[in-house]
Amino acid sequence: MNSQKIIIQGYPGAFHEEAAIKYFGHSEMEIVPAMTFRQLADALDDGDEQTRAIMAIENSIAGSLLQNYRILREYNFVIEGEVFLRIRHNLMGLPGQAVDDLTEVRSHPMAINQCLNYFRHYPDLTLVESEDTALSAREIAAEKLLGIGGVASERAAELYGLEILAKGIETSPHNYTRFFLIDRNRGQDLAQATGNKASIYLRVKDRAGALLKVLNFIADAQMNLSKLQSFPVLGKVGEYYFYLDIEFETLAAFWLVFEQLKTVTLELQILGIYHKATIYDY
Repeated sequence: MNSQKIIIQGYPGAFHEEAAIKYFGHSEMEIVPAMTFRQLADALDDGDEQTRAIMAIENSIAGSLLQNYRILREYNFVIEGEVFLRIRHNLMGLPGQAVDDLTEVRSHPMAINQCLNYFRHYPDLTLVESEDTALSAREIAAEKLLGIGGVASERAAELYGLEILAKGIETSPHNYTRFFLIDRNRGQDLAQATGNKASIYLRVKDRAGALLKVLNFIADAQMNLSKLQSFPVLGKVGEYYFYLDIEFETLAAFWLVFEQLKTVTLELQILGIYHKATIYDY
């Protein structure tokens, strides 16, 4: 039997890989790197039956990754699950060094920006933006770059044999990223899916109260609307798609609301039915 292949944005040791390990509970999978989310989507679209992907969808500091919501719809991917990962940034370098030995630190710009309070204590350090957190760690190890540090995950330090010089240097302790486990649409029967959360897309008429009717059906069923995101309809001024995450107690209740939504929407699509994730903190 072929092993499970998981496409991630970034290199082994990236937070996407950590999210995959958290989701599956082990590291026995083949990690397939992709440098961009669009490359991730193309690789999944061309993938075999054993291939799925982990894709970040929102961060508690940076907000929603809007391009990834569009990717989900454009590629007609199916959401099979979600995972929340506490993002803990670590400063690392070749073994035997201290922070004061560094002259330069490399990492993805988002990681650097999330650690600026820490680096204010080291004004002589040059902060250099790179393509990926784990790639920075890998290059430091492969090229034996003394005096160069990287900001990445503990997993990256472990994989590339680097020493963590400072743990948890992120400015905010409330830094979480939500990831989706996604698959190609292989004709899955969502009526047979199990879970207590659903992600849907819909479009309503451009008139007063149209979206309110949708929200009232959800509220009357005493379901939790945990996410509402709007996107302009390409080529149509003033018209929007809406992405919703709905949490519910029973699938029967969800399907009843879904039938009600059909009566007040112009388009309605389920992206996935899955189990609400645990928020990991460590």
